[in-house]
Amino acid sequence: MTTKSNKTMTRRSFLGRTAVASGVLTLGGGLLGASVNPANAQDAAYDYIIVGAGSAGCVLANRLTEDGASVLIVEAGGPDNSEMISTPMRLIELWGTEYDWGYSTTPQEHAVGRSLYWPRGKTLGGSSSLNGMIYVRGCAADYDQWANEFGCEGWDYASVLPYFKKSEDYAGGENEFHGAGGPLHVTTEFTPHPVTAAIVEAAVQSGVPLNEDTNGADPYGVAYTDLNTKDGKRASTASAFLRPALERENLTLITNARVQKVEIDDGRATGVTVMQDGKTMTLRAKGEVLVCGGAVESPRILMLSGIGAKDELEAIGIETKVDLPGVGKNLHDHTLCPVIYEGAKDIPPPSDMAIQVLHAHLFARSNDSRSGPDMQPLFFHVPYYTPEQEAPTGNAFTLLASGVKPTSRGSITLNSADPDDMMDIDPQVLQTQYDVDILVQSIKQMREIATQPALDEWRGREIYPGADVQTDEELAAYARSAVLSYHHQNGTCKMGVDEMSVLDPSLKVRGVDGLRVVDASIFPFVVAGNTNAPTIMVAEKAADMIKAG
Repeated sequence: MTTKSNKTMTRRSFLGRTAVASGVLTLGGGLLGASVNPANAQDAAYDYIIVGAGSAGCVLANRLTEDGASVLIVEAGGPDNSEMISTPMRLIELWGTEYDWGYSTTPQEHAVGRSLYWPRGKTLGGSSSLNGMIYVRGCAADYDQWANEFGCEGWDYASVLPYFKKSEDYAGGENEFHGAGGPLHVTTEFTPHPVTAAIVEAAVQSGVPLNEDTNGADPYGVAYTDLNTKDGKRASTASAFLRPALERENLTLITNARVQKVEIDDGRATGVTVMQDGKTMTLRAKGEVLVCGGAVESPRILMLSGIGAKDELEAIGIETKVDLPGVGKNLHDHTLCPVIYEGAKDIPPPSDMAIQVLHAHLFARSNDSRSGPDMQPLFFHVPYYTPEQEAPTGNAFTLLASGVKPTSRGSITLNSADPDDMMDIDPQVLQTQYDVDILVQSIKQMREIATQPALDEWRGREIYPGADVQTDEELAAYARSAVLSYHHQNGTCKMGVDEMSVLDPSLKVRGVDGLRVVDASIFPFVVAGNTNAPTIMVAEKAADMIKAG
């Protein structure tokens, strides 16, 4: 095997319709005991109710039950027992299935009217059961910005690094930046595809430094990816955190149950109303309700509960409990844009040791004055066409240009008080000139890498943007026609101290006692990199804050 350094319920009650049918259920390898009537959950009051068993919710369920607290976790999706989930190479097969919320944005006015597809996990593990498994933290400057610019005291890099290390079981062993023995395995060794290895060598030939650890002291450079896999299988938060916690008698899990709203009495969250199999039930919390629905569902749940912009809620017949105009605002996302080359010869299929198709990436900044990277291109040994592009061949490889510090901001708004109604999801992608310019600059860098000698044997004609697209104006037009989501939506329930902040830095919802939001929606500004690891960190830190009261 080639290493990166030399590459140039168990017995717990399971409440859910899938369990009811057979009495027992295999949940991704763990045997769950006989199910019980979901209505029985109404007879209990839990110390904590967690809404959403995703990247953050699974972590909270584990950490909050460590000391004996009673916890109920409610998941809108079903079990994660599909081989498509556990097998990393099958991740794209999950899109559009029962495991995917399958959101689409409104037509984007700055992207030639295109609607962008947003796959998000609707199963145990949430998007950690659907994503590309790349383990990236972002750089120290990202978190220092949260603390210093946005007033989020305690979220600077020195304060959050221990929580990254707490979760981690780093294959390279414990050191100043990495932890070992934690629940979440980070794989650092695999055999890269030969085309990917050639792209990495070409990046170095173009002047980009090789970085052995982009999650260490400095993210800059080209690198092979760290992956959340273990023994060749996906390491989601469901497998790493939730499954072990389900062996505890104080954790109860309900699946296929949609939270309709948070119940708020006299200014305090007292529980949640849940719909399952066409029936509603109210579940009570003695301590706190913790909303972990992600950047799309968490603002929806708050707004359905009467927490949001008063004028918007009243317009659709929802009584306002707390007027918080920031709910659903500050929506932003990383962007991608494909630069695709036809293979000069047959590109071999991935080997059994490949794990998945994304083996390398690059961190760069647009100018030396930036405190951190604002570009994170990705490298695929397969073509990555947009839905609108013609696909003339499958024998191709892709260098994906990328912008990871977007300045465009959009919103999520309700169209009615019906929890199942479609929302308006409008990220306003490429709204700002900076966001367009960064993709143009990144496309140019991808082209520069592609011309290097290391790729001579693999590089055929440029399929997209195409040899006839050369000026900045032409590249900008291409970027608008081909921009894709990097699937890192965030910011819709941001923490901070300004008037548009939904949460204080302890993640408590302003104006409501006993209610917090814990997921990527809390980011005031997205980190420059994949968002799953930061979301897990947020949940680790939140668990300690919740325990402290």
